[in-house]
Amino acid sequence: MWQWAKELSRMRKARRTAVATISPIVEGSRHRLGGISEVVWSDPYIIGFLVMLISIVARLESRSISGDALNKVQCRAWEEITAMTSDMMAEQLLLLSTERNSGFELGCRNAAAFSAIFFGADTLSEGTGLAGTARWQGTLETDPSALLVRSDDIDAAWVQYFDAHITS
Repeated sequence: MWQWAKELSRMRKARRTAVATISPIVEGSRHRLGGISEVVWSDPYIIGFLVMLISIVARLESRSISGDALNKVQCRAWEEITAMTSDMMAEQLLLLSTERNSGFELGCRNAAAFSAIFFGADTLSEGTGLAGTARWQGTLETDPSALLVRSDDIDAAWVQYFDAHITS
């Protein structure tokens, strides 16, 4: 019973963190691009990119989350971030992964590259929780101007890996 409750708590924390981390960035794209078409959310690249990004954030937040719990986090976070149901995404995810779809795999790789910029490669390699470990959080305390530079890097990477793909 306690194990189940612990896993449920990890799932909620991982989902909340993924949504809180990714949603504002996606909303920025919606604003910059004048909206995001529902069709975009079925693109193999976007599925790979967003699901991988959700997974990375979830794993950083709750390192010991099980695979089944991670799947549930991916689906729930997807729904909250995209305002789309996750049924089609989950089915596409399995097919694209099995088929080794090149667009899907590129999306996954680019999510990992974006995460290295967003969280810092040292945070990703350590795999520790997000609370207080992301480079940009600690940097703000010691040098507030560094966050501005860092923010520009993050924005440029997001535009390159997400916005550019939507507009192409």
